[in-house]
Amino acid sequence: MTSYQNRPPVIERFYTHLDETIAQELTPEQKEGVENAILASTLASRHQIDIRRSFPFFSKRYYLVFLFGRDLRRQHRQESTLSRMLLTFLLLIAVLFVTCCVLLTLYMIKSALGIDVFQNFHVGIWDWWLSLKNH
Repeated sequence: MTSYQNRPPVIERFYTHLDETIAQELTPEQKEGVENAILASTLASRHQIDIRRSFPFFSKRYYLVFLFGRDLRRQHRQESTLSRMLLTFLLLIAVLFVTCCVLLTLYMIKSALGIDVFQNFHVGIWDWWLSLKNH
């Protein structure tokens, strides 16, 4: 297999994993088609935000990857029903959490200002908060 200069690293890695005899049997048109397909499916270097970090943790190394950008692929990935359900569930949990945080914040502000919406009815969070201050 001959190595061409100015090839992207992903193409070089592809050819190192490809069997030598198969690589030699490919015509230039086939090589160009395969390389174009690989480049189209690996758009890792074209993201607006590309954070890739690795870090040690208990004598092993782990990695974190965060990519953000427009999806430029011609064909979009098929999502499974399970992944869509999980995403919906996580989104629902996040919305409920944010809503509870906002309501709690509004309740604490209302209580700090001494506003009673319902006479003789208190949830007790404000009193609990004040009791923490006394301890």
